[in-house]
Amino acid sequence: MARNFIQRIDLHLKAGKSGSWEVRPFTVSEQDAKWSKVRCAINGCSERALEAGDYWMLTEGGGLYMSNTPAEVRDHADFIGMASGSVLIAGLGLGMVVQALLDRGQCRRIVVVEKSQDVINLVAPCYQDPRVEIVCEDIFQYRPTEHFDYAWFDIWPEISGDNYPEMKRLHRRFARSVTFRFSWCRKEARKRYNSDMREA
Repeated sequence: MARNFIQRIDLHLKAGKSGSWEVRPFTVSEQDAKWSKVRCAINGCSERALEAGDYWMLTEGGGLYMSNTPAEVRDHADFIGMASGSVLIAGLGLGMVVQALLDRGQCRRIVVVEKSQDVINLVAPCYQDPRVEIVCEDIFQYRPTEHFDYAWFDIWPEISGDNYPEMKRLHRRFARSVTFRFSWCRKEARKRYNSDMREA
């Protein structure tokens, strides 16, 4: 499945709160989308502009952690299009990648490692599929007992150069237990990290 064909991932969630975390639906109006495009164009990030529609968001302490807007879908599309066999996912979030992989039908097993029990309480009940196992643990402490074909590390709330050292650490940590390893927005994080190092 080419990434250009993944425009939307429909989620079957329920709104709720657990601890400091909340899952809830939200709507982007045509007017909101128009202003988002203007702001993103000014800031040089047109590809991240919001599009009108109905979506879901995950927040922590009132701050946005992730959503299933088209920009975020595109961030995950390459991985979704290639992953197959057994897959390790770090970070449950809204379960967007899990849902997309289940829909594709190319994965026989998906293990999700999520360190927040509150997130699991909110989202895991919506993914009752025998192919999916959700483990409550920090990915930096997790020790796999099996080999995976693919891994997707997505534990960061925003794109930042500060994420890049952790991405490298995870890719090294799972080098023997995962054949192909990928991280959310790794190229952009590396670009920002290198820029930060030059300016330091």
